[in-house]
Amino acid sequence: MMSAVPNGQRLTALRELEGETQGATAARLGISQAMVSKIEKAERPLGLEVVVRACSEYHVPEGFFFVAPSVLDISHPTFRKHSAAKLADERRIVRRYKEASRSFAAASAASGYHELRLPPGLENADVEVAALRVREAVGVPASDPVPNVARLLERLGFGVIVDLDGEVAVDDPKHAGISIPANGIGRPLIALAKPMRGEDQRITLAHELGHHIWDRSHTLPWTSTRSPEERRAYDFAGALLMPKAMVVKRVTENLNLVGYLPIKAEYGVGVDAIVMRAKKLGVISPERVRSLFIQLSARGWRKQEPVEVVRERPLLFGQSMERAVGLTGLAVEKLTALPAGMVFRWMERTPEPGSVVDLASWRIKRIER
Repeated sequence: MMSAVPNGQRLTALRELEGETQGATAARLGISQAMVSKIEKAERPLGLEVVVRACSEYHVPEGFFFVAPSVLDISHPTFRKHSAAKLADERRIVRRYKEASRSFAAASAASGYHELRLPPGLENADVEVAALRVREAVGVPASDPVPNVARLLERLGFGVIVDLDGEVAVDDPKHAGISIPANGIGRPLIALAKPMRGEDQRITLAHELGHHIWDRSHTLPWTSTRSPEERRAYDFAGALLMPKAMVVKRVTENLNLVGYLPIKAEYGVGVDAIVMRAKKLGVISPERVRSLFIQLSARGWRKQEPVEVVRERPLLFGQSMERAVGLTGLAVEKLTALPAGMVFRWMERTPEPGSVVDLASWRIKRIER
């Protein structure tokens, strides 16, 4: 949704995308830091001359500054993240998520795809029952492997992005999954900040689905990975991807580490996750868990386990955008109010040749018309 006048809060959004301080943005725009602060606090309007200068300096379309406020701006994101994650990185990732989420909602609505369809009453179920009901809703038998978690989410109505940040390679990303499970968002997005191993990708996506089942009414962010909400999301991911009947049948107290690998290969989850799921179900003792994790570390499996799980490739974000506006850069920018290159990367698509033009050329052509 676009506003009739420039939205000063979009200057904050731009800074967060760029990872800049108010002072750095002020210097690039040739204005004072005090002026940037007043614009962001709505104490003075965002003038068109500043908009034009920002578009030229940052290579964003003018529509970026006319995006109206939405529920995304006041909602709290959920993260599957490392305790050592940096706040500066978090601000950038959250902003990219909000821009991608807004873009997916617009494209999904324009292309006619259905809104979120979770089975009713899940929020009142425990994790085991909820996992079975989600499986039933998408046609996955109770004890079978989930063939593709990204596709499961898309069938429910979620958009999925598996490389949100994308510009800096990170071997061990501190921020993994991110979503905003808020009421009023009918076409939600679940994203991974960086690419990750296939087994980590699958359980992280399932983890974020857990937040959307139980935490759509939360009003305050939780700061600990040990919060009840985080623990419940972890437990749900385990229940969804590692059915109780399968774990009870195949995991025993004496199963050695190598014996977990066939389960990993079939169900697409890490050995460490299988061990923790077995512990949760009481199939193996805490002493056995400690022993297995010591062996995992000794073998170097905590960083790189045997048996590769293929990374899943989502489709819906790209399909909805392509169906709505095609692969023309200017059409993508008009719909999303974002640089086309950023959106095409999230789509995992190649734009039509010559369709992504620099802003200066676009302005010249617009004036000539």
